[in-house]
Amino acid sequence: MGYVRALGYMGLSVTSLDQWKFFATDFLGAQTLEGPDGAIDLRLDDYSWRIRINETGNDDVDFLGWEVDSAHALDALKSTLETNGVSFEVGTESDAANRRVEGLIKFADPLGVAQEAYFGPRQRTESPFQSPLGLRFKTGAQGLGHVVLNCENPAAMEAWYRDNLGMKVSDYIYQPTPFGTILNMTFMRCNSRHHSMAFAGMPLPKKLQHFMLEVEQIDDVGRSLYRAQEMKVHNSMSLGRHSNDEMLSAYYSTPSGFDVEVGWGGLEVQDETWHVLSHDRGSAWGHEFKLPTDF
Repeated sequence: MGYVRALGYMGLSVTSLDQWKFFATDFLGAQTLEGPDGAIDLRLDDYSWRIRINETGNDDVDFLGWEVDSAHALDALKSTLETNGVSFEVGTESDAANRRVEGLIKFADPLGVAQEAYFGPRQRTESPFQSPLGLRFKTGAQGLGHVVLNCENPAAMEAWYRDNLGMKVSDYIYQPTPFGTILNMTFMRCNSRHHSMAFAGMPLPKKLQHFMLEVEQIDDVGRSLYRAQEMKVHNSMSLGRHSNDEMLSAYYSTPSGFDVEVGWGGLEVQDETWHVLSHDRGSAWGHEFKLPTDF
């Protein structure tokens, strides 16, 4: 079976490229570069890019890119997809050049989210990453961070990502909501990051609930709260610590309506010692939901 090693890159479809360029640079502290076909690319580390933002108007996730070790590993993944009856397309040389990788395949998950698996991502060590805010992001072997998708059936999504991409369950959360219901969430990993992907049982029109960027200094979480006040960025969930991955974080509304989580201190998981857990709350403390002031 072919196994993915990290969430290597992602694409976002947005309405306003200008708003996102300002948000990504001045609030998130990413380095912005000109991408192909009018897009902007965000750098977080030595990789040539991690997040691509296209002004295509959907304000949702556009694609997710999963890194594998080698051409051989990509071939193994192809075999797994074929065995499981998942259709895929082999990327052309032009596709690989666009993504700045050596080779890739394209397919889709049950939610219809475009997926890509690739090997050989381009590095830019000759031009070191420079955050305009002086931030350092925790990436490397753990990938760019994590994403959480809204879906109708988290169990079905879990099975698909397990059987096709080889991801493993870290734990489950059963979070009471203000509406008297229980929100079911599943958290999955493909490396030592507690989760690179999670599924929330909320069948909403917007598939992307949030994505997370982890910073290497705890103070940079605090500074993000003060930047939000100064820049009038909505702090959608207050400072808190998650119950499962122990991430200290806060959430902010992006120009596209979904959230971004800025976190520090996420739990690292070792397969040899980890066992699946469950939680009754998403946070040990904090993370209070806050409506926008103009709601």
